[in-house]
Amino acid sequence: MLLSTLTAALLSATVTNTETVHDLAAYNGHVVACTEGGLELFTRAGRAVRTLTVDDGLPSHFCRALEVAGNRLFAATDEGVVAVDEGWRVEPVVGAKWHALPAEGGMNADMYRAALGWLSERLPAGSTYTAFTEGYLGTADGRVLAPGSGRMWTVPGPVRMLEETGGSLRVGTTEGAFTLGPEGLISLPVPTAPLAYAKDAKGGTRVLGAEGEARRWGERSGEARAVPSGATSTLELDGAAWAGTRGQGVFRRQGGEWKRVTPTGQLCGNHITALARHQGKRVVGTFDKGVCWEQPDGKWRTFRAPHLPSNHVLGLASDGRNLYVATMSGLGLYDGKTWTPMAYGGRNPVALGKLSVLAAVADTEDGVALVDGRGTSFVKRASQPLELAKRLPLPEGWSTHVSGAHGAGRYLWVASEDRGLLRWDGTQWTRFHDGKHLTDNWVTALSADAEGRAVVGTCQDGFSYFDGERWTRVRDAKGLPSRYVVSAALVPGGALLGTLLGAAHYDALSGTVRPLPRLADPRVYALLVEEGSVLFGTEGGLSQVDWSAPAAITQR
Repeated sequence: MLLSTLTAALLSATVTNTETVHDLAAYNGHVVACTEGGLELFTRAGRAVRTLTVDDGLPSHFCRALEVAGNRLFAATDEGVVAVDEGWRVEPVVGAKWHALPAEGGMNADMYRAALGWLSERLPAGSTYTAFTEGYLGTADGRVLAPGSGRMWTVPGPVRMLEETGGSLRVGTTEGAFTLGPEGLISLPVPTAPLAYAKDAKGGTRVLGAEGEARRWGERSGEARAVPSGATSTLELDGAAWAGTRGQGVFRRQGGEWKRVTPTGQLCGNHITALARHQGKRVVGTFDKGVCWEQPDGKWRTFRAPHLPSNHVLGLASDGRNLYVATMSGLGLYDGKTWTPMAYGGRNPVALGKLSVLAAVADTEDGVALVDGRGTSFVKRASQPLELAKRLPLPEGWSTHVSGAHGAGRYLWVASEDRGLLRWDGTQWTRFHDGKHLTDNWVTALSADAEGRAVVGTCQDGFSYFDGERWTRVRDAKGLPSRYVVSAALVPGGALLGTLLGAAHYDALSGTVRPLPRLADPRVYALLVEEGSVLFGTEGGLSQVDWSAPAAITQR
């Protein structure tokens, strides 16, 4: 059997952002933050020590809740519940995808583990559970369930807290606080939403407002700036107060003001949508956190609106001098000194035809291609100020749902959600569609090179590979993690594919597909192939995989 062109794949690096914090716990002499970038460990003095990620055995970086039982720390993640021991070793417990954990109630680690197993076997499937008490369950879609009686109540927002007190139930959601008793569901006064809930030093329940206010349960006013804005959780330990937040990480206060202890210079966001290399630096584009690049000291420098027209990045390209950022609301251009936003209907020196710039392609013979839903603006490479070379409209009546573009040399390929593909070869357009060329006309991933090859991923029907002369369609294969392909990249002799359930390599000569090692997250939205390594942009951060090609390869 022919060896794959992707050999000896080893996970060499995972980079995440830990600024979204869902819970805090004191464990093993440390404060542990449950974040969307893994479990971040701090000394009690507030020094960041390390972050546990999928490299350490977490099933997902998206941590939702923590609970300490005996000598173990239990963490609920988006892909299951794990136990962490005092050596920071991670062990799976149950596959339940809860956003909360039941209180340990004095149980040791073994008893708590057994209780979680019992609970996961008996809870009704189909709901995401976000709060637990002995008699009630809360869900992410705003339901309070009483399994014993079969009753159900609907509340606004995901349920974040349930507390049984006497003959009533306290219900806390992101949008309000309620008491459920003999008189039904009663709404209570709350601070500005979204809300979070925490216990004070005496065990009382506090409602945390979005602007930092904290008030006791049911009271009409509270203490302004009691916690950092966007607080999600609090912890009192050794006379120091700790707070986790929705977007600024972990803060600590000992006597004076709150001080952020989460390290600065982090990756701009975990949901990565685009990758590039610009002047030797790794560049990352994200779904809603703008763009960032890695600096020589390992820290990341982030740029968001107003530097960019939008924080939703759709594509990246570099011509060596300029960095082009395609966004939902126009083009962001960095010339080495300043950022210039450009957009249809506003500042538009390059004749963009629609608001969203869907892709930027740096390596075409006609210049840097800036693709929108009506056509392509080719700009002169490395021009400052940016200079339009020509505008190429799409064929009349082809598609109004353009989804992306890629290419190199004399080829530019443009994809759609309903009409398949177009290829510009420098003189004319050629159409490719399902039935003859593609597995489906809804194209969700595209990569092409100057030799004429292309790999095309679709929404639910696998992918198609073009060797320059002949199409091969692969709807399903043993090694393909999912038929929903969301990213692709050509490599010698084949292609890499990112799906919603992991990544894979396609060997064009043998026609085989094999899955790649586990990445930061199974949802792989961006790929960047470099000499000796591949960067994978996922919904849970950035992974780098070492790889090498065999001595002999077949291009077709």
